[in-house]
Amino acid sequence: MTKPFEVVASVYSVSGRDGDFAWMSQQSEHNKTLFVFNDNEEQFRAFLRGDSSGFSKGGGNAAIRPLRRLKPPRAAGVPTGSGGRGYSRLDERTRKTIDESLAVIQQLLNSGDYERMIFSKDESAPTLGTGIFFVSDEVKKYIYEALVSMTPR
Repeated sequence: MTKPFEVVASVYSVSGRDGDFAWMSQQSEHNKTLFVFNDNEEQFRAFLRGDSSGFSKGGGNAAIRPLRRLKPPRAAGVPTGSGGRGYSRLDERTRKTIDESLAVIQQLLNSGDYERMIFSKDESAPTLGTGIFFVSDEVKKYIYEALVSMTPR
């Protein structure tokens, strides 16, 4: 049986405080935290292939992308867009890509290496928080609901 963990939806406000994943990842209380950042599809695919761009620092909460390399990884990405744009709808292809990333996250959580998982939440709605891309509400809601319902298996 995998030990339980806490799921935290975190709102970003300013750098150097809770909500700033780059800063939070350096705080000792988060040594056993898996940070879920908003990735782009291209770098998520690169990560799956083991290509270096899948581990390179990005903008926004993807600044922690290099933490994927740690053992155990301290970061995992969920795609919110492709080609420099956010997903505009939750079609079958988009859902499949997101589900692939959710499976990676679930596998990491099942390892028992984490006490909590933290992801970005929109400050005014129960959806994923985004900043760089415009992402459709149905996509943000789908990701948010999947993340808040994750439990050890």
